[in-house]
Formats: sequence, C-alpha cells, structure tokens
Amino acid sequence: MTDRPGGTTGVTNPDLDGAHRELIALVRRLEEGVDVATTPEAVAAIADAIIEVNARVTAMGRVLLTDRTAEITRSARAVSAAIPAVERAIDDIEDEQALVAGIAGLLATVDHAVELAALVRG
Repeated sequence: MTDRPGGTTGVTNPDLDGAHRELIALVRRLEEGVDVATTPEAVAAIADAIIEVNARVTAMGRVLLTDRTAEITRSARAVSAAIPAVERAIDDIEDEQALVAGIAGLLATVDHAVELAALVRG
C-alpha cells in the first residue's frame, strides 16, 4: 500500500501496470527496429514512434496509483490488444505507413486509458 495524494491509500492498478510494462517493452522493440531498418524513412518513422510511445509510458506511469474500475480495465486491455499490430508492422519495417498507422491507433488507445485513469484518480 502506498499513500496517494489526498490522503487515501491504494495500490498500483494492476491493469494499468501491465499495459505500462507492455509499452516499455514496445519501446525496446522499436529501438531494435532501428537496427534493421533499411531506409531513412523507416528510421524516421521508428524514431517518431519511440518519442510518442515514450511520452505515453510517462503519462501512464503518472496514473498507476489509480483505483481499479471496469472501464479502466477495459481500456488497459485495449492497449495490450493494440500492441501486436504495431509489432507486426515493426516486423515488416519497410512499410512505414503501416507502422505509422499502427502507432497512431495505439497512441489514441493509450491516451484514452490515461484520461480515464486521471479522471478516476481526481
């Protein structure tokens, strides 16, 4: 248990914690993608994705101490479900459009989860 702002006590939300860890792993996977990219466009797309996913890692880290609700659970699971599509795009690194589209969808999903957690947290 950890004291939260406002004097209440809570534990790290396990759903958000899992999604947070998966995003951190995705950043590592994107970094590996830079090593195998063969075009400047692919490297640029990956670098942009790393910046954006890292921003969401930080945002999600800020709201980990949030009460667990069904809505947050669904959102965190949606983040986890969106990651495989991005990983497939990394595997096909020459299709930077697919990577950009996959990252954009993932980021929107993460943003929604963070917004919900921030609202619950208050």
